[in-house]
Amino acid sequence: MVLGDGAGLELLRELVALSPTNLEDPPRARYEKPNYPRAAERIARAAREWGLESTIFDPVAGAHPDPELRSIPRPNVIVDLDVRAPRRLLVLAHYDVVPVPVEQRARWQSDPHTLVQRPDGRWYGRGSNDDLGSGVVASLLALRRLRSGPPPPVNVRLIVCCDEETGGDGGIESIKAHDDQLPPDDTQRFLVAEAALIPDGHLRTTPGSSGLAFLDAGFPQEQRLETALGLGEALVRLHETARQWRSKYLSPDWPDHGAPEPVITGRATVTKFELTGHVAGPGRPWLLAARAESDAANQIAESVTLVFHGTEAEFDTLDGRLRALVRAPYRLRSAGPSSLTVPSGARSWQVVGQSAHAGYPHSARNPVPVALTLLRSLAESGTLASDDSVQVSYSVDLRLIPEMELDAGVNEALAVARSWAKVHAPTATIEAPPARRRAGYALPVDHPVVVRMERILGKYTGEHGVVGEYGGTDASSLRELRTPSGEPLPAVVFGSMDRPSHIHDAEESVDPRYLAAVSLAIEEFVRSF
Repeated sequence: MVLGDGAGLELLRELVALSPTNLEDPPRARYEKPNYPRAAERIARAAREWGLESTIFDPVAGAHPDPELRSIPRPNVIVDLDVRAPRRLLVLAHYDVVPVPVEQRARWQSDPHTLVQRPDGRWYGRGSNDDLGSGVVASLLALRRLRSGPPPPVNVRLIVCCDEETGGDGGIESIKAHDDQLPPDDTQRFLVAEAALIPDGHLRTTPGSSGLAFLDAGFPQEQRLETALGLGEALVRLHETARQWRSKYLSPDWPDHGAPEPVITGRATVTKFELTGHVAGPGRPWLLAARAESDAANQIAESVTLVFHGTEAEFDTLDGRLRALVRAPYRLRSAGPSSLTVPSGARSWQVVGQSAHAGYPHSARNPVPVALTLLRSLAESGTLASDDSVQVSYSVDLRLIPEMELDAGVNEALAVARSWAKVHAPTATIEAPPARRRAGYALPVDHPVVVRMERILGKYTGEHGVVGEYGGTDASSLRELRTPSGEPLPAVVFGSMDRPSHIHDAEESVDPRYLAAVSLAIEEFVRSF
């Protein structure tokens, strides 16, 4: 079994084409989720066609929707295989995908929103793995087979959420809020189960998922260039604070995939950097704009675009200076793909690194710190005019270790950043919006659910062992939930995300053999529970 009788492949193809992208950019008041309804309806229709019950829960459609949801439709799909058993297992997936920024499109060999099979046998497209393939299609195929064979010993509920990539506000968090309004024994509660499976990870069993918070920083008014850069540099240094946090969970990337420690550590990564200036006078080149070429706060951009205004002679001098400052493994590129407009009398360069999921900064070469250092050097050397006023904003992807309390990690990071600002930039704003945070999840490695899944996954994927997760999933949102018997709800993460998957980056792909492995693992876990 790879993708069933072809229906699974066709569904994956349609979902990738529907492109249910999820963009939240609070500093710029951008909240874009244009294709959620069509994707949710297609998933619900597939479930019905395969003989499963399906409904849609949209928190915005209620009588008193949360104003933080901004009246944007946020449908979540509830799929049930009800065999009238006394117990239930929960499978949790998500259909939202990260956007494809302008810069990234140039690095795709095919249309990112068209599922394409290449000669290597992999299927390429945004969401082909995270999580349309690994979560949505693999889970639906498992439920389809469970329905067509002997009745399983438990009911199964698949919840396909939205908003996972931005903290779960309209997805799992709204589903939890729905349940909190109902009595504990109310049959209309969604999240009542003996255990939860989350097919949104790598190939090994993962009982520990990192906590997550997005920090937004900037100034309410224009600042000198040096002050704007200083704020960014202070945010970059937060990584040294976070990496002191050490987990008990082993790293899946140690020792041969760049992980800094044998265990999961905390991480703080400046992912978004956007600066705008204006032409003020002749004599030296001026910085007009800078931008990390990413539309998602949980994605490390491949490049930072720098736009300067000046004369041709000044540009020649600047080019030589830039090339002297950018050293391997980073490189300088002239006029690469960018979302920025280069006006007349201006020229652009890009500091190029390597993109990756922000939860895995050791897999990337983040160009933002390099760009900040470069700009400071230009200003301090007098090559670049530095007495102009600029607007600047940053975002930081902050990852806690699974065991860490959310408030403890966020408050420590904020305290460090704000202590710098108090001395050097008192007007700076550094916030961690509550709606864009979620705590980590930590399940004992010897829990029966973990032991069972480790055995099953080893059988189908060939990957053995129990590790932690750098990225963080909706497992975090389940940590306060209880089973019907009052025990903490156990949740385990796994999936089809192998090394070549390039999650969140150009050339995202999935090996259909691992999709099959995930689907078969879900089926066997249910049947043997």
